[in-house]
Amino acid sequence: MCSGPQPWARRAWRTLAESGAITQYGALTMPAGRVEELPRSSDTPDVRMLPAYDDCLIGHRTRETSVPAPHQARVRPGGGLVRPTVIADGLVIATWARGPGSRSLQVDAFEPLPSRIEQGGDREKESVVGFLRPLRAPDAVDLDEDDDGQEE
Repeated sequence: MCSGPQPWARRAWRTLAESGAITQYGALTMPAGRVEELPRSSDTPDVRMLPAYDDCLIGHRTRETSVPAPHQARVRPGGGLVRPTVIADGLVIATWARGPGSRSLQVDAFEPLPSRIEQGGDREKESVVGFLRPLRAPDAVDLDEDDDGQEE
């Protein structure tokens, strides 16, 4: 049974707040001094690329609040598969997959996207691509060679 934060966790948060290490910004708790780094415009959508099987998609009894009903099958095509998704302000707007090449992503939007969402998606895509590493097979190991590289 989950009853919320344990007493030691509450004390730790209280100590951080009293020391000035963290601050409240609306409903957010964040490191002090970082509030001015947040975007000021509420017109800017928060666009994120989530991995396959993200808790946002599997941790709820129903998905109507995050995945529009007509697109449920594109996110969960069956067989237990949950595809990687793109969300804008908490609503799934597309799926994505790694494209050809080690640093390529392909986004499959459910509908044409407004330019402000596309711009946010492009920024998120750049961040994800920068994080990815090329997929490659491990170097082959020749079991017939001894330590000095000579075959036996």
